[in-house]
Amino acid sequence: MRLWDLLCPPTCIHCGKDVYTQGEWCDTCLRAVMHERCIMGPKYSSLECIYILTDYVGGMKTMLHDIKFNGKKERALGAAPFLQRFTVTCLDMNYIPTIVVPIPISDSKRKQRGYNQVDMLFKDWVNQQNWKWIDLLVKLDGSKPMWTLTKEERRKNMKGHFLVRSDMVNAYADKDISILLVDDIYTTGATLLEAADTIHTVLPRAKIKALTLASGA
Repeated sequence: MRLWDLLCPPTCIHCGKDVYTQGEWCDTCLRAVMHERCIMGPKYSSLECIYILTDYVGGMKTMLHDIKFNGKKERALGAAPFLQRFTVTCLDMNYIPTIVVPIPISDSKRKQRGYNQVDMLFKDWVNQQNWKWIDLLVKLDGSKPMWTLTKEERRKNMKGHFLVRSDMVNAYADKDISILLVDDIYTTGATLLEAADTIHTVLPRAKIKALTLASGA
């Protein structure tokens, strides 16, 4: 056992019950949020489908809120069991993306928060799979907080707020590649759809899927 675990015994990320390692969930809290499924993208859109790993309730809702708004980036360790399960799903599908692209946050939000929560949740796992993590997108300032908007307002709010980094496109231009977009929460899909459409304008032959940790949908 590590010294840190002796000084601060690990407890369930939600209920506080004793567990073996930091960031772990107890069985009850894990089962309460685990709900892996796949939602197909809208017809004729650039996004083929969205894989979702959990329900945005209980401990998952608390964990993501703490990471995004309370500066507790260490709580991202709690994503591990769900991502490990998805690793098995990928093996079953024989799915290996050419690149993994995180949904970015704006520069102003990064300065305020100090990090992008999507990086905290997914990057270590992606590296463990020996997949290529590429910061392909830039998020522009100016969009409104999504939680304040309706579904239609969310779609309009995201329009034109992503850019593709031109210095990263040449390596993938005119190639049949697969892209996995990753984000923390799926609500209406407005963010993922806009990101996929933005990428598709410069990489029209790319097949784009998405993965989110949680959703209320």
